[in-house]
Amino acid sequence: MIFISAHADTNYKRVNLRIEGDSYVGYLDNYAGVYTAVKAFFSGEINFDYVRIELTPDEEIDMRGARQVAKEVKKNDLVIVIDVTGTPTDKDFVIEKCQSHIVRKFLVKVLDGFSYDIYADCPDPVANEDEVDVYKHKTEYCFFLGIPCHGGDYNFEDTKCKIRSIEHAAEAVIKICREYDKFIPAE
Repeated sequence: MIFISAHADTNYKRVNLRIEGDSYVGYLDNYAGVYTAVKAFFSGEINFDYVRIELTPDEEIDMRGARQVAKEVKKNDLVIVIDVTGTPTDKDFVIEKCQSHIVRKFLVKVLDGFSYDIYADCPDPVANEDEVDVYKHKTEYCFFLGIPCHGGDYNFEDTKCKIRSIEHAAEAVIKICREYDKFIPAE
């Protein structure tokens, strides 16, 4: 089973978004992650009985939503957490907290041709706690797919992300789901 998890709560009391050139600018945490997950869903290309998309509440408070979803995650499930990241990069997206060599090998194979950085840890200078910290207690097969944001602290102010980052991250999620049969670890 693949769980695609994006927290759907924000720190914001109002919506603030505009397009400037090739970027979205505004309050992006975690609108960018939710939009990526929903964009993958609305592609119509992840219509598999082994994929669940979870838009979770309360990440900004106590990760209650992720803790609820984690109750259903099994040892061999793959969990993709989609959120914004402040990790410095010129790539389209960043994979963080990918500690499993099995998942890393799978992603490198499946995401050939995509523009991304991959880390076993979390080099995000803004925040290093997220839903992966919940799911990793249920499965070692989890990682953070980060939408790079630039220009400040994405929790409290306008930041910027490339439109293509969301497009390519959604395409990556679709490809991971489509190629899942190349991943499934032995029971």
